[in-house]
Amino acid sequence: PVIIEGNATEYKWGNRYTIYTGLPGVIGWNYHQRQQRPGLSDQVWQRIEDVSTFYNDASPDVALAILQKYAIRYIVVGQMEHGMYDAQGIAKFAQLDGFFWDEVFRVGNTAIYQVNSEAVEDFLN
Repeated sequence: PVIIEGNATEYKWGNRYTIYTGLPGVIGWNYHQRQQRPGLSDQVWQRIEDVSTFYNDASPDVALAILQKYAIRYIVVGQMEHGMYDAQGIAKFAQLDGFFWDEVFRVGNTAIYQVNSEAVEDFLN
């Protein structure tokens, strides 16, 4: 299952869930991805932009399109995401809990949501 989590500069908190679970994420460390995939730099930058848009944009339509684009199954909203991204964009996760995703884990202000792929698909089609 693909995870989406905040993207930070290398050797920071970014990709902490993908690193420790071994599950794939939308994007790894920027430089490492570009270094290991020469010729695909534009795609790496697009994924970084998509992650930023996913967390910053308050519109559920935008988030749902990104969920579908990358077949994302889990959304991480933790301390790093709260600190890096727009509060209105982050608020959509709690506001839409039970509609397009369900909270499956919480400790403090860290939540993990499981995407309801059928609801996303139905809404977008």
